[in-house]
Amino acid sequence: MLVSTLVRSTNNNFPGFGSASHGVSLTATYPVPNTVVQQALGRLPSGGLANGTTLVDLLLPGQMYGEDRITQVDLRVAKILRFSGKRLDLGLDLYNLFNTNDVTTYNTQFGADGATWLRPTGIVAPRFVRFNVSIEF
Repeated sequence: MLVSTLVRSTNNNFPGFGSASHGVSLTATYPVPNTVVQQALGRLPSGGLANGTTLVDLLLPGQMYGEDRITQVDLRVAKILRFSGKRLDLGLDLYNLFNTNDVTTYNTQFGADGATWLRPTGIVAPRFVRFNVSIEF
């Protein structure tokens, strides 16, 4: 019987959502009723409805970037068993081994009080395990 083993670890470390290297900066938008915009401009915004809202940017593009980096460690362990002309591949994949919860998306809308601005709306997928079994005969 011939046995071979593979153990591989992957460390994914990349800039967070709001990082400059992704080319995306954090934003802050404020919903302004179109009635207020109409008073200021003397007309409705282009394509706007009288009862709608217009999002106004409060930050210049590239003005604010997130500092966090996202680190995720994946692990794969595999074993190949050969016996009497047959081959059995066994594998175990562990994704997000340390179960990090880094933020991937934020609420970018700045409401009346700003309480929900930059509140996390998405995080890295949780840890999960995948088993692999393959038989060749």
